[in-house]
Amino acid sequence: MKKRIFGETDGIRAEVGRSPLRPNMMHNLGRAIAKHFDGGVALLGRDTRESGEWMRKDIELGLKECGARVEDLEILPTPAVQKIASIRDDVSCGIMLTASHNPATDNGVKVFAADGDKLPDEEELKVEDEFFKDELGEDVELPEVEFNLVTREDVIDVYIEQAEKILQLGDSLADTKIVLDTASGAGYEFSKAVFESFGLKVSQIDPLPNGRNINDGYGALYPEKMAAEAKTKGYMGVALDGDADRIMVSDEEGRIWDGDRINILLATYLRDQRRLPANTVVVTEYSNYATVKYLEAQGIKVEKVVNGDRFVAQKLQALGAELGSEYSGHMIYSPWLKASDGTFTALFIQKIMHEKKMRLADMWADFEFMPSKQWGVKVSEKRPLTEVAGFDEAVRGAEAEFAGKGRVFCRYSGTENKLRILVEGEDKDLIEKHGEILAKIIEKEIGA
Repeated sequence: MKKRIFGETDGIRAEVGRSPLRPNMMHNLGRAIAKHFDGGVALLGRDTRESGEWMRKDIELGLKECGARVEDLEILPTPAVQKIASIRDDVSCGIMLTASHNPATDNGVKVFAADGDKLPDEEELKVEDEFFKDELGEDVELPEVEFNLVTREDVIDVYIEQAEKILQLGDSLADTKIVLDTASGAGYEFSKAVFESFGLKVSQIDPLPNGRNINDGYGALYPEKMAAEAKTKGYMGVALDGDADRIMVSDEEGRIWDGDRINILLATYLRDQRRLPANTVVVTEYSNYATVKYLEAQGIKVEKVVNGDRFVAQKLQALGAELGSEYSGHMIYSPWLKASDGTFTALFIQKIMHEKKMRLADMWADFEFMPSKQWGVKVSEKRPLTEVAGFDEAVRGAEAEFAGKGRVFCRYSGTENKLRILVEGEDKDLIEKHGEILAKIIEKEIGA
């Protein structure tokens, strides 16, 4: 069955004011979630979008009407909501109001099971069934709200306690300096407080959240400001996205480390510690070809999944592996959480630096990413690519010409009528040639 409210990869996400981000629909969603989880305690968190204020009230009303007891965690990173849910016995579900790295004009809803895991497709479909059983109440205009930056200190304390159990940092990071950019998002107060609790001296560069400036030129999508400041100061830099589940870092020389390079750092460290089960990591099809080859040269097996950190987490569980990533900065270390957590990842990197007594810049893996380019072609239908005349033959022709030194990866977008064509290789001219050939075939056969 096709989902009608939830997206293909990461919960609900839409422009505020458009379906399903309407007051009556959020009310119904709260009722549906409470029915699906048979009441119990629902943890409710949000990022720094002003729309989160009214969404919280409407979802909370629906939850309470159907027997749920709601605990408002206030402004908090997505992974912190998941972590709190996973360690408490009285929780039936967690709910996060966020559109992650999207602009403030968007918002969304992520729903977690009692163990903090994202819901699989079949569970989201059951929540949708409950949603559509109820008639929608009368819709109203979006309410005027006043944004308040509120972070619960007791929740921060629990997170710190749990992180210390895993990383055992003690006071080892005392007086270490970092640059921090939280995208004026959920980590603005939270992540800074966590870092400072471990002794880090934080120089924060993102503006004070005002409800409308989340991801506005800062954070993991725009790490250049953070990297420039890190280079100027000679510190490690950390950039998180709006709900703090993604991370990009910079070393002391201003080089940006994406999810691929962070994966290499963590994987080789864990391998050397004999703490990398089956010497295996999981990445998505969008990880750079050179990353995969580098890891394999280190004796580390690489498993690939389709795009989406939830699919990385599912593959890790199926394999009994513990480390996975997306190049975009989702990093999953399952002994901590079966989901990505930028704040925890930054602490993990600091632990490695401290143990090795090395700058991050001195641990830069000695390889270069393979050149790549991506085409996004609008389509009128998402026809199986094997049924698009000439497409398979063109892909095989490209791979033959790359002769093992490049690849082609194509997939339909989960949120748009668009085919994404990724071409990587050592020869930029071949990348351009074959990408254009494939794009033109799609435009001719099923272009919008």
